[in-house]
Amino acid sequence: MAAGATRAARSEAAALAVAGALAGSGLTTYRDLKAGLKEAMAKDPFDATVITVVAGAFLFYVAERGKNPKVQTYWDALVFISTCLSVGYSDIFARTPAGQAIATAVMTFGPAMSGAIFESPGAPAPEPSAEMLAVQHAIVDKLDAILSELKASRS
Repeated sequence: MAAGATRAARSEAAALAVAGALAGSGLTTYRDLKAGLKEAMAKDPFDATVITVVAGAFLFYVAERGKNPKVQTYWDALVFISTCLSVGYSDIFARTPAGQAIATAVMTFGPAMSGAIFESPGAPAPEPSAEMLAVQHAIVDKLDAILSELKASRS
Protein backbone atom coordinates (compact mmCIF):
# COMPACT_ATOMS: atom_id res chain seq x y z
CA MET A 1 0.00 0.00 0.00
CA ALA A 2 2.85 2.40 0.76
CA ALA A 3 4.33 1.95 -2.72
CA GLY A 4 0.95 2.68 -4.30
CA ALA A 5 0.54 5.78 -2.14
CA THR A 6 4.04 6.94 -3.12
CA ARG A 7 3.23 6.46 -6.81
CA ALA A 8 -0.03 8.36 -6.42
CA ALA A 9 1.79 11.18 -4.64
CA ARG A 10 4.38 11.37 -7.43
CA SER A 11 1.63 11.38 -10.08
CA GLU A 12 -0.20 14.15 -8.26
CA ALA A 13 3.02 16.13 -7.88
CA ALA A 14 3.71 15.80 -11.61
CA ALA A 15 0.20 16.97 -12.47
CA LEU A 16 0.54 19.92 -10.10
CA ALA A 17 3.91 20.80 -11.63
CA VAL A 18 2.40 20.90 -15.13
CA ALA A 19 -0.54 22.98 -13.88
CA GLY A 20 1.84 25.31 -12.07
CA ALA A 21 4.00 25.71 -15.16
CA LEU A 22 0.95 26.63 -17.23
CA ALA A 23 -0.30 29.06 -14.58
CA GLY A 24 3.16 30.58 -14.14
CA SER A 25 3.48 31.13 -17.87
CA GLY A 26 0.56 33.57 -17.84
CA LEU A 27 -1.62 31.18 -19.86
CA THR A 28 -4.68 31.31 -17.67
CA THR A 29 -7.47 31.09 -20.23
CA TYR A 30 -8.18 28.65 -23.01
CA ARG A 31 -7.69 31.44 -25.53
CA ASP A 32 -4.24 32.29 -24.07
CA LEU A 33 -3.23 28.63 -23.96
CA LYS A 34 -4.33 28.09 -27.57
CA ALA A 35 -2.49 31.20 -28.77
CA GLY A 36 0.64 30.17 -26.86
CA LEU A 37 0.61 26.68 -28.33
CA LYS A 38 0.08 27.99 -31.86
CA GLU A 39 2.90 30.48 -31.41
CA ALA A 40 5.28 27.80 -30.11
CA MET A 41 4.42 25.50 -33.01
CA ALA A 42 4.90 28.27 -35.59
CA LYS A 43 8.16 29.41 -33.98
CA ASP A 44 9.81 25.98 -34.09
CA PRO A 45 7.79 22.95 -35.24
CA PHE A 46 10.67 20.55 -34.57
CA ASP A 47 11.08 21.52 -30.91
CA ALA A 48 7.31 21.64 -30.37
CA THR A 49 6.98 18.09 -31.72
CA VAL A 50 9.90 16.75 -29.68
CA ILE A 51 8.50 18.32 -26.51
CA THR A 52 5.06 16.87 -27.28
CA VAL A 53 6.51 13.37 -27.69
CA VAL A 54 8.77 13.50 -24.62
CA ALA A 55 6.24 15.18 -22.31
CA GLY A 56 3.30 13.21 -23.70
CA ALA A 57 5.16 9.96 -23.10
CA PHE A 58 5.98 11.01 -19.54
CA LEU A 59 2.38 11.97 -18.78
CA PHE A 60 1.07 8.80 -20.44
CA TYR A 61 3.53 6.72 -18.41
CA VAL A 62 2.45 8.37 -15.16
CA ALA A 63 -1.23 7.87 -16.05
CA GLU A 64 -0.94 4.22 -17.16
CA ARG A 65 1.86 2.85 -14.95
CA GLY A 66 0.57 0.17 -12.59
CA LYS A 67 -2.81 0.09 -14.32
CA ASN A 68 -1.81 -1.03 -17.81
CA PRO A 69 0.30 -4.20 -18.12
CA LYS A 70 1.66 -3.02 -21.49
CA VAL A 71 3.15 0.15 -19.95
CA GLN A 72 5.99 -1.09 -17.76
CA THR A 73 8.60 1.54 -18.61
CA TYR A 74 8.84 5.08 -19.94
CA TRP A 75 10.05 3.55 -23.22
CA ASP A 76 6.75 1.65 -23.58
CA ALA A 77 4.91 4.95 -23.25
CA LEU A 78 7.30 6.63 -25.68
CA VAL A 79 6.62 3.98 -28.34
CA PHE A 80 2.86 4.44 -27.90
CA ILE A 81 2.96 8.25 -28.02
CA SER A 82 5.31 8.32 -31.01
CA THR A 83 2.92 6.10 -32.97
CA CYS A 84 0.08 8.49 -32.12
CA LEU A 85 1.85 11.13 -34.23
CA SER A 86 1.85 8.99 -37.34
CA VAL A 87 0.24 5.71 -38.33
CA GLY A 88 -1.21 4.98 -34.91
CA TYR A 89 0.08 1.42 -34.68
CA SER A 90 1.02 -0.01 -31.34
CA ASP A 91 -0.04 -2.98 -29.28
CA ILE A 92 -0.57 -0.59 -26.37
CA PHE A 93 -3.97 0.95 -25.70
CA ALA A 94 -4.82 3.59 -23.10
CA ARG A 95 -6.78 2.11 -20.20
CA THR A 96 -7.18 5.03 -17.81
CA PRO A 97 -9.24 8.17 -18.39
CA ALA A 98 -6.10 10.31 -18.11
CA GLY A 99 -4.23 8.06 -20.56
CA GLN A 100 -7.15 8.20 -22.96
CA ALA A 101 -7.23 12.01 -22.76
CA ILE A 102 -3.49 12.25 -23.42
CA ALA A 103 -3.73 9.82 -26.33
CA THR A 104 -6.69 11.72 -27.77
CA ALA A 105 -4.82 15.02 -27.66
CA VAL A 106 -1.70 13.56 -29.27
CA MET A 107 -3.70 11.71 -31.93
CA THR A 108 -5.64 14.89 -32.74
CA PHE A 109 -2.70 17.27 -33.08
CA GLY A 110 0.23 14.89 -33.59
CA PRO A 111 -0.12 14.15 -37.31
CA ALA A 112 -0.21 17.87 -38.18
CA MET A 113 2.78 18.48 -35.91
CA SER A 114 4.82 15.66 -37.40
CA GLY A 115 3.89 16.90 -40.88
CA ALA A 116 5.28 20.33 -40.08
CA ILE A 117 8.42 19.14 -38.30
CA PHE A 118 10.82 19.96 -41.14
CA GLU A 119 9.30 23.31 -42.10
CA SER A 120 11.44 26.36 -41.49
CA PRO A 121 10.54 28.00 -38.18
CA GLY A 122 8.18 30.91 -38.74
CA ALA A 123 8.10 30.36 -42.51
CA PRO A 124 5.02 31.78 -44.21
CA ALA A 125 2.74 29.37 -46.03
CA PRO A 126 3.55 29.11 -49.73
CA GLU A 127 1.33 31.09 -52.11
CA PRO A 128 -1.00 28.90 -54.16
CA SER A 129 -0.24 28.71 -57.88
CA ALA A 130 -2.55 30.24 -60.47
CA GLU A 131 -3.43 26.71 -61.63
CA MET A 132 -4.41 25.66 -58.09
CA LEU A 133 -6.57 28.77 -57.68
CA ALA A 134 -8.29 28.04 -61.00
CA VAL A 135 -9.06 24.48 -59.86
CA GLN A 136 -10.46 25.77 -56.57
CA HIS A 137 -12.65 28.31 -58.39
CA ALA A 138 -13.94 25.56 -60.71
CA ILE A 139 -14.83 23.42 -57.68
CA VAL A 140 -16.66 26.33 -56.03
CA ASP A 141 -18.55 27.06 -59.25
CA LYS A 142 -19.59 23.41 -59.55
CA LEU A 143 -20.72 23.33 -55.90
CA ASP A 144 -22.73 26.53 -56.44
CA ALA A 145 -24.40 24.94 -59.49
CA ILE A 146 -25.26 21.81 -57.49
CA LEU A 147 -26.68 23.95 -54.67
CA SER A 148 -28.80 25.90 -57.16
CA GLU A 149 -30.16 22.65 -58.63
CA LEU A 150 -31.00 21.34 -55.18
CA LYS A 151 -32.80 24.55 -54.24
CA ALA A 152 -34.72 24.50 -57.54
CA SER A 153 -35.80 20.87 -57.00
CA ARG A 154 -37.31 21.80 -53.61
CA SER A 155 -39.56 24.43 -55.20
